[in-house]
Amino acid sequence: MNSKGIVFLLASFVLLASCKSSKVLEEPVIVEEELFEPEEVIIEERLLDELQITAPRDYVLPNYNQAAKREFDLIHTSLDLRFDWTNEHVLGRAELFLKPYFYPKQLLILDAKGFDILSITTFAGKDLEYGYDGKKLNVILDKMYTRQEEVRLIIDYIAKPSEGPVGGSEAITSDKGLFFINPRNEEADKPQQIWTQGETEHNSKWFPTIDKPNENTTQEIKLTVEDRFVTLSNGIMVSSVNHADGKRTDHWKMDDPHAPYLFMIAVGEYAIVKESWNGKELAYYVEKEYEPYAKQIFAHTPEMLTFFSELLDYPYPWDKYSQIITRDYVSGAMENTTAVIFGEFVQKTDRELIDNDNDYIVAHELIHHWFGDLVTCESWSNLTLNEGFANYSEYLWEEYKYGLQEAGYLRMNEKLGYLNSIQQSGTHPLIHYGYNDKEEMFDGHSYNKGGLVLHMLRHYMGDEAFYASLNRYLTDNAYTAVEADELRMAFEDTSGEDLNWFFDQWFHTAGHPELEISYSYDTTAAEVVVAVSQVQDPELSTPIFQLPVTLSIYNKDGKESLFDTWINKRDQELRLPYGEIPSLVTFDHNDLLLFTKKEDKSVNEYANQYEWSEVFIHRFEAIENLAAKGEGQETMKKALLDEHHSIRVKAIQNLDLQGDKQVIEILASMITEDEHSAVRAAAIKKLSDDPSIDLSPMIENVFDQEKSYVVLGAALDGLLSIDQDKALEKANLLKNEKNANILAAVAEIYSFSGDPTYIPFFEEKLTNISLYQVFDFYESYFHLLKDQPLDLITEKVVDLKSIAINPEENLFYKFSSTNLISGLKYYYSEAAPEFSSSLNEIIQEIKERETNEILRQRYNTM
Repeated sequence: MNSKGIVFLLASFVLLASCKSSKVLEEPVIVEEELFEPEEVIIEERLLDELQITAPRDYVLPNYNQAAKREFDLIHTSLDLRFDWTNEHVLGRAELFLKPYFYPKQLLILDAKGFDILSITTFAGKDLEYGYDGKKLNVILDKMYTRQEEVRLIIDYIAKPSEGPVGGSEAITSDKGLFFINPRNEEADKPQQIWTQGETEHNSKWFPTIDKPNENTTQEIKLTVEDRFVTLSNGIMVSSVNHADGKRTDHWKMDDPHAPYLFMIAVGEYAIVKESWNGKELAYYVEKEYEPYAKQIFAHTPEMLTFFSELLDYPYPWDKYSQIITRDYVSGAMENTTAVIFGEFVQKTDRELIDNDNDYIVAHELIHHWFGDLVTCESWSNLTLNEGFANYSEYLWEEYKYGLQEAGYLRMNEKLGYLNSIQQSGTHPLIHYGYNDKEEMFDGHSYNKGGLVLHMLRHYMGDEAFYASLNRYLTDNAYTAVEADELRMAFEDTSGEDLNWFFDQWFHTAGHPELEISYSYDTTAAEVVVAVSQVQDPELSTPIFQLPVTLSIYNKDGKESLFDTWINKRDQELRLPYGEIPSLVTFDHNDLLLFTKKEDKSVNEYANQYEWSEVFIHRFEAIENLAAKGEGQETMKKALLDEHHSIRVKAIQNLDLQGDKQVIEILASMITEDEHSAVRAAAIKKLSDDPSIDLSPMIENVFDQEKSYVVLGAALDGLLSIDQDKALEKANLLKNEKNANILAAVAEIYSFSGDPTYIPFFEEKLTNISLYQVFDFYESYFHLLKDQPLDLITEKVVDLKSIAINPEENLFYKFSSTNLISGLKYYYSEAAPEFSSSLNEIIQEIKERETNEILRQRYNTM
């Protein structure tokens, strides 16, 4: 702020609210005020012939979330930690080494949320005065320090991460910072663990620090635990000392600096599987029963390290790489430097990995060690400098390892994720200084759109310039925090081209092009005419995007001609010389741009587009549009042989069998012969929808030979449609499987039975079913429960309520339990209104007790 009236010179104003000290403060806080007299204002009066009065316009500064001001430079952090499992406390000592960033300082403000502060001293043992309000720790240093002098202090404390208010976001569902899992060993089927989740600014709930992304510090952490546990932290374990009381102290140390939110610790009973890459240790921490599969779970890690190091011409910069899986994790994964945490959904057997490997998420977290850990966004407004690159790494890996078709499939889903995100939450600039809450930045913009924009930048610059620019960006900014302009300048300094136009429209303003495209042919001029209108709302988005685009024109024989041009007007007519009436025109030939489009092509044009285009998205869109038109059965049959599994699945779903024996035989063979499990499952589903087809022999063959759980789940569903008794028989054989696809299929079979003896099956899994299947599983439970006697339903609703009001429970289980109760309320609104009313009272109680804002918003719709 700029105030001409009063200038405040703060000595320690922040100490007024609450003051604790190793020494009692006897002097009041000093606040100096300097008052300025206003200048004399001369007012000139005039008589006007006519006076027009208009309502004053309110000018308000837009919300602006600036990067944190650097008052101190945190140089080194040393932590010595023990744990009180019963009370879920961290017993800590922190040694901090700092220097004033520029100006002399005596007041040091640290982030420390929910602590008991026991003492603060210098290394020489001198007690320091401090004030603490439960969030900010304000330390009066023993003297005024200059930027040439190092501050060294020791803080003894107890952190209580489980006792403070708990928030969260859709991306990171709890902000406790440090989590005790099964701390009192009350759950027999769950291991005891401790793990941390620091992003965004939650590590200050277990150690005092300057908890901002533009801070960088080296670290060492000593962890004292029972000897049965293993530990993990950033860097290298430099020592491990056993004690007479059955405990052990592991000392972890990292000599390269990184942001405090990237600090991590993990404690638990794990199997550790190791291998080596370029002389650096790779370690995979998994629960002991998954030890045989550890290298498959984290498959391709060594190859990815080589790939990204060579692609960026910048070798992996840290001293080791560890990956650990935790229970009840509050996000997908976290790129803690050298020690990545994953949720338990990546922990799979070899059979489960058939259907869904972990490549995308392993690649995502790995490349963060360049983009996010080595070079870090200076503020959460710039989060896409971390997450956009991480999402794009998934595309780069798919392109390298599996080819352009698989990469195109991933890109399509990235685009759909972005578009779904803006439907729910609207648009904002990729670099978004105006957010209301920093947690909002973890959305389809920072992740999906960021990666899609990088893809456009890559192809505009060309690969050589793109990767040379990234190398310059990493080299110039290693171990520092950056904003988007530094990325732009790296590209400009490398290429010699002014790229403000690109960064302004894609990084600094909201939205994307929304195009309406039509095609015609001017026989007189012998030109293909392409009319393009940009119809995005100019009040919400860039009115005119500049788009370098390639169009492909095909003649009647499928011969392709390419035309490069620019879209740079709101309404634009492109006239492309072409000597005959084209059979097809495609816009954005290689699928490089981010846009939505409206265009209407004929059935023949879409059939040609499928047959002639080698680009994944053009073939997929052709099948999709033919399906929407209810046409193109011959094209659907051709697509059964498409090289990409998703197009084969789409074709299967939209086939009209009509007793076509040839197609039925093809589908029957695909059940056992197609290389992709999703296609085999789709073939079973399609054939099971036709009651005239005897599916029993095929399904029996699946149960005898199939390894994929996705296909087995589809076989169970198919069997249910033709023989419920046999389906129950198979379900009873598979009910103890751990795979979520199988459990979801078993749940559906049990729900159709109406038999209350299957209720315990659901109860055992209500809070441990995979989050990927949680909604289907709870829906099946609803269908089984809804027609039971009301006294039994009432008994089970009590159990659901206990899940819903448990503050420690996962948000998805809480929501699903409440949603099921809501479903029962509506189901009985007419048949048993009093019972329905009682359920509504339970829902209202759940709403009143819920503190998580995300759930409160969802519950308001019930």
